[in-house]
Amino acid sequence: MCKESDQNKQIELLGTARTTGMKIGILKVLYCITTFFSLFMVAWIVIFPSSWLMGRSDFHDHIVNEAFIKTYDGTQVPPGTVTKYAGHSLIQFTHILPGAIWAGAIPFQLHPTMRQTYRKVHRVSGYAFLTSSILMAIGILVILARDLTFHNDYPSHIPPADDAELLQMKTSITVLTGWFVYTALAAVVKARTKDFEAHRSFVVRHVGSGIWIALQRIIVVCFQGLGLVSGPLQMRNLFGSAVTGSTCLTILASEYAIRLLKKDAETAGPTKSKHL
Repeated sequence: MCKESDQNKQIELLGTARTTGMKIGILKVLYCITTFFSLFMVAWIVIFPSSWLMGRSDFHDHIVNEAFIKTYDGTQVPPGTVTKYAGHSLIQFTHILPGAIWAGAIPFQLHPTMRQTYRKVHRVSGYAFLTSSILMAIGILVILARDLTFHNDYPSHIPPADDAELLQMKTSITVLTGWFVYTALAAVVKARTKDFEAHRSFVVRHVGSGIWIALQRIIVVCFQGLGLVSGPLQMRNLFGSAVTGSTCLTILASEYAIRLLKKDAETAGPTKSKHL
């Protein structure tokens, strides 16, 4: 009986180890994907097309003119998606440029070794991370107020979006922005009350509510590069659908990651989980 009991315990421990290993592996994959999206966002904002520079650099505007305006034939993202921010400094320095700080901080905020070894750096970068998210949200509200949403980027000869579509888009953006801000503030509150597990969960949720934009851009660029877009109306529909799909995927992925983290913490003990 003792031998049989020991064998059962060994089998159970082996099963637990395999399950734990699988959870850790999935978390590492999610971290790598998130890091890639973060770096993509930084490059998109800082290097090119860097729409925060529109109207501020003749060299940059010349490159945009050559890359977007002269080559536009209706099957690409319209140049207005980049050029429309010229003269809108408030948007350039709230919604766009702080996005590079926000995205650049994500790999360091989520990495367990950085959090545990360099606590002061983690805290300072965390405040920069969360402050930039508030600025980004303000910028989104300014975009809505100035009617600079993507529906207005397309040529006038295609049918405009109807009132129901515009209402749905603006409502969705407002709700998502509210969730983006709430998760940021909740993360700060949980950190101050030393509820670090809840703090981590809200940081992951916050990342999921904003990193979708990188996935959306990648989807649109891939469809465009593969020649799967036939005209501006199809591109507009693709652009909007990619926003919806990417948002759902990243939010669901963040909740899945939180679930795995909680199970990992339960297995390892409340102070021993070191993943994400």
